[in-house]
Amino acid sequence: MAAPEEYDLTVKESKEVWWATTNEYDLEIDGENISVRIAETSKSTEFFEYEENSGWNEADTDSGLMAIVYEAWQNGELE
Repeated sequence: MAAPEEYDLTVKESKEVWWATTNEYDLEIDGENISVRIAETSKSTEFFEYEENSGWNEADTDSGLMAIVYEAWQNGELE
C-alpha cells in the first residue's frame, strides 16, 4: 500500500530508548603502549584490551594499566 500524496503527521513524543557506542583508543601510559576499546550502552560499560596473540579481550579494570584507563575514563580524560 502506497502512502497518500498528502497527509497530516504530528510527532506527539520522541525519546531515545536505547543507544550503543564503542570507542577505540591507542594510549601511552608511563611509556607503555596499550590499545583499548570502551563499549557503552544505555545499560552498561565494558572495557576491552587488545592482546597480540588473542585479539580483543574483556579487560579487568581493577589493576594495572587498565585501572589507570578506567580512572581516566571516569574522570573524562579520554574525551
